[in-house]
Amino acid sequence: MEYRLIKADPKMFSKYFATYYKNNWFRPSWGDLTKVLADSDDGYWVVLGDDKVAGVYLSDHSIGLVFGIPPYSITTKMIDYVKSYTLKSWNLTESLHAHNVLVEQEIAFRENGFVQVESRQCMMRPTEQLETSMDLHYMDRRPTIEDMSKIVEVFREAYANGPDEREVQVYADDAARYFDIVDPKLLEASSVVYDRTTEEIVGVCLISLWEGLPLVYSIAVLPQHRGLGLASGMLDRALTALEPDYPVLRLFVTTGNQAEQLYRKKGFLSGGEYHHLKYTIE
Repeated sequence: MEYRLIKADPKMFSKYFATYYKNNWFRPSWGDLTKVLADSDDGYWVVLGDDKVAGVYLSDHSIGLVFGIPPYSITTKMIDYVKSYTLKSWNLTESLHAHNVLVEQEIAFRENGFVQVESRQCMMRPTEQLETSMDLHYMDRRPTIEDMSKIVEVFREAYANGPDEREVQVYADDAARYFDIVDPKLLEASSVVYDRTTEEIVGVCLISLWEGLPLVYSIAVLPQHRGLGLASGMLDRALTALEPDYPVLRLFVTTGNQAEQLYRKKGFLSGGEYHHLKYTIE
């Protein structure tokens, strides 16, 4: 028998996705998971004979959110078929990307010539009242929109040459978007840290809301001010300020970012890695 791809009904596909795709983002409920793809018509069933054996999301010329449907699992042969189908259908000439590939699926993609671009994970920790402190040479306060240009500069310098490095305009757009949408309660949980001597901002932690729960939107400390507990102090401030209104704090981290060790020390639990992979067309 050969594999086939059949367009899926969005409502049914979203239910299958919510049930069978690992909730590695700690989304609060099954209902929240169904909303992720409820309005999208880019879901497909992978069919073998008369059986639906997997679901796959094909959008923006990329493969994403693959899940097996019991008793079937994701296999090398199945991914080979999906890859061949997309290359032929989209007439790609340079590369094919696969997003949100779970750890247990990675081997099936690698055996089809995909290589890793980056890996990320969502982490979560309960909020609680903590004793917050800061090195005597530093002070922290609530960020304001007047800080935006300095915040962008901190991101640029802190992320330079690392896995999260982006164009400066991306940082500027992210900061502007943050101040446009942030709730005052979440701004109270956010912080900028400045050097008492120079009065320059050297650290930033911005807290936003994602699907009803707080999320670390961005956190960064300038390289020359690391190792002094500034990031830890900003997280303590956030966890303490959020505790009366929210049960948990979530964040995303790119594998290879040194901050991952801090998050684990602070009690953040990982939902597991997921990968961005790429197949280069020769």
